Amino acid sequence: MPPASAPGAEGARRVLAVLQAFSPRQHTLTARELAEITAIPLPSMYRYIALLRDTGLLIGDDRGAYHLSPRLISLARAAEAAETLIELADPVMRDLVSECGETVIFVRLISRVPVCVHRVESEHHLRATFEPGQTLPLLRGASGQVLLAGLPERVRREYLAPLAQADQAAAGRLEESVARVAARGWATSEEEIDRGVWAASAAVTDGQRTIAALTVPSPLVRSPVASQERLLGQVRAAAARLSRLIESTIRPPGDRSLAPPEAELSEDGQPS
Repeated sequence: MPPASAPGAEGARRVLAVLQAFSPRQHTLTARELAEITAIPLPSMYRYIALLRDTGLLIGDDRGAYHLSPRLISLARAAEAAETLIELADPVMRDLVSECGETVIFVRLISRVPVCVHRVESEHHLRATFEPGQTLPLLRGASGQVLLAGLPERVRREYLAPLAQADQAAAGRLEESVARVAARGWATSEEEIDRGVWAASAAVTDGQRTIAALTVPSPLVRSPVASQERLLGQVRAAAARLSRLIESTIRPPGDRSLAPPEAELSEDGQPS
């Protein structure tokens, strides 16, 4: 189950929800649209918008629409600079782009949600849901399956519990699929997130556990069945190379700093 929310923090969570409602595809939104996306009542939304405008994080226009302030660019750069893995992953990803000719993304599980933390784009622009900072589904898509497969089995079942309550058969099929992904370390998907997109993803490990997914999304028109096996092999080889680099560079013996929070839990669900 997701961790319990901090008491007395509902207002802060709502402010963060407003900021997280924006994306490269939805960069300008009205108060009503923000209220619909976040399920925050419209009167409350106006108060949060006023707060964000006062702090310089949100900018409004004459039409009653709002967009994020350039002040947030420095925060994004700070987050990227603090992500040590990006520095290691970037050259490997660029080599993979040169090899396969497709965009490559690097996805990590952050607060139990898959997040695209880095992307290296090819010359063939891909219009899909893979912007840096963008969250991705955990129960759909190649990246989500790889990250889900990398979790301890008990935690994995907790993620599947809501689906099992709604559709036990679907949950069973997904659990079987994820078990196969866990055994082999890679996954593929077709049109599970974006229409017309096929993706191959492979686990990036630190020598002990999965810490990220290296993924190549490709339009089906550029990845017919005959090319998918080659592309999958390229992704797997790059993920293995990056895993060796991570293990040798930033994981001294006994260090668990790269482990996601879920991997730090003991069998009874308590921190180890």
